[in-house]
Amino acid sequence: MRKIFTIAGREYRAMVATKAFLLSITMMPVLMLGGLFTTQWLNKAGGIKERKIVVWDGTGELFQQLRTSSIAFNAQIEVAMENSNNDGIIEEQTGGLEQFEKYLLERAPVSEITNEYRSEISEKITKGEVYAYLEIPADIIVEELKLNEATSLQNIKDAIPAAIFRSQDSALSQAKQWLQVTLSKLIKDKRLAASGVDRKLVEKAEIPIQVKGMGLFALDKDGNAKEEDEGNVLAALFMPFGVMMLMFMVIFLAAQPCLESVLEEKSQKISEVLLGCANPFQLMVGKLIGVVGGSLTVFSIYILGIIWFARSQQIEIPIQIIPWFVVFQILGVFFYGALFMAVGASVSQLKEAQSMLLPIWMLMMSPMFVWLIIVRDPNGAMATGMSLFPPATPTSLMLRMATGQAIPIWQPIVGLIMMVACTLFVVHIAGRIFRVGILWQGKTPSIREVFKWSLSSN
Repeated sequence: MRKIFTIAGREYRAMVATKAFLLSITMMPVLMLGGLFTTQWLNKAGGIKERKIVVWDGTGELFQQLRTSSIAFNAQIEVAMENSNNDGIIEEQTGGLEQFEKYLLERAPVSEITNEYRSEISEKITKGEVYAYLEIPADIIVEELKLNEATSLQNIKDAIPAAIFRSQDSALSQAKQWLQVTLSKLIKDKRLAASGVDRKLVEKAEIPIQVKGMGLFALDKDGNAKEEDEGNVLAALFMPFGVMMLMFMVIFLAAQPCLESVLEEKSQKISEVLLGCANPFQLMVGKLIGVVGGSLTVFSIYILGIIWFARSQQIEIPIQIIPWFVVFQILGVFFYGALFMAVGASVSQLKEAQSMLLPIWMLMMSPMFVWLIIVRDPNGAMATGMSLFPPATPTSLMLRMATGQAIPIWQPIVGLIMMVACTLFVVHIAGRIFRVGILWQGKTPSIREVFKWSLSSN
């Protein structure tokens, strides 16, 4: 044991006492989660984009109203930019759009639309002289919508012609979204006026009913009501996602150095010197204990930062799952660290390890492929199955527990037992591969040869 802990201490210092370690724990959250915040910041920093849109109005009635609506919308955008630190004002005044845009509408200079003009305006869009072109057909306004036995509402909807929006990014254009909402409102008002219906009465009748998603209700020992607050949709989605990514990052930051350390020692013949003082199993277990200590250091740094950020933003985090997280993190690092060491001992160069690492990566990342299904139904068949599948157990169970829903206690316990058994088995098999591979020189062994090593007891 003294030799194992000596090797563990050496491996721990080699992992955490480097500039690369500090850089990795800083950059990994940025790479994983930075995109969630960078996009919004860049959109605000980019200022207001002016979009010049040419409109051909076949009705002769809608262009001026569209222009008036665009002027009012542009004024709201300017106010929103001045109050850019208030996210609520931005969301209300921009309709939840991702970036700030102003729309400058111009009437098309032709009375009759032709294919030649469509081609001409498309060329201007390509050159950047115009952002987009909107074509409103003359018969888009249907003043009388009669519904009888022979005509369904869907048939009427299909019979109404669509306005055509052309731009280089028409599929994702925010301008198209704004024009669709604005045109729909203007034409709706005309239909109501033609039918003699007061628009304000319709708006009152269409006020939606809110259904609040509250937590569960309970009574304390004194009989006082105890009710959980209304759930936040974004928190319900991204809190479990964040916990899952934290588990993945901690395991990755611990397992990857296992591979690199073994490869470095093997290529520089350091392993041969170390094997003169300890046997291969002691060397591998010592390395694993060292990287487990490094992973706990990474987790401690991250969790302290998360708690500080959550308190500063008044966000509740599931503190109760931290003990479970630590236990499954240790098992996950042992499990994947042993596999990475076995791969590192079997090859001579990092590029040779890629084909062997692919199935291991797939196992490690498998919960990420179905994380949204698990979050939506934490007690469903998919969630339960992934939790009882040892390679995915640490990440899947943490993902489920972070949702805040009650998980049957037998599932984490059974998952823990299965994970312990599977980890012991993997460490044992990896130890056999490590024992042969660490001194292997020459050509890279095939998968069949590595499999034979795992079955060899000599």
